[in-house]
Amino acid sequence: MGIYLVSVSAANWAGDECGPLLDEALGARGRPPYPGPPAGAADFEEKLIPPMDAFAEVCERHDVGDVLDASLIVPVDFAGLVELPVASSYSDVTNVISAQRLRAALDPIVAETGLPGDLPTGPLALTRAIEDPLLFYVALFRQAAEHSLRHGCPLTYV
Repeated sequence: MGIYLVSVSAANWAGDECGPLLDEALGARGRPPYPGPPAGAADFEEKLIPPMDAFAEVCERHDVGDVLDASLIVPVDFAGLVELPVASSYSDVTNVISAQRLRAALDPIVAETGLPGDLPTGPLALTRAIEDPLLFYVALFRQAAEHSLRHGCPLTYV
């Protein structure tokens, strides 16, 4: 058991009520709808094990605390969080963050922590490889944003 950050498949996205609500919210911001993830996109899975305190502190110091409020990462560029009236795994709403904005928000934190560029990839690779809680979460969110952008798929917590 525990909390996992995972990619959302095309089949799961098609049946999820977040899609149409996200498209409506994007339209209100003058953005085109998100077509959903492509079929066969690579999977992403990491287990959130270590405490997030140090990561939360560094996010607050860099004024990017909304990263911690997001429950859905999508490969669409928009500012801030989009709140959808759909219960997520851990809240009564789904807060959506742009993968582009997430990656940009993490850039100064990546530089500050000296996060290596050659991180392991694959399901649970970071969970197994990084013991330092701060570096783990910097790597986790950086790789989640990169995965979302590279594969065109959303990520969520389960």
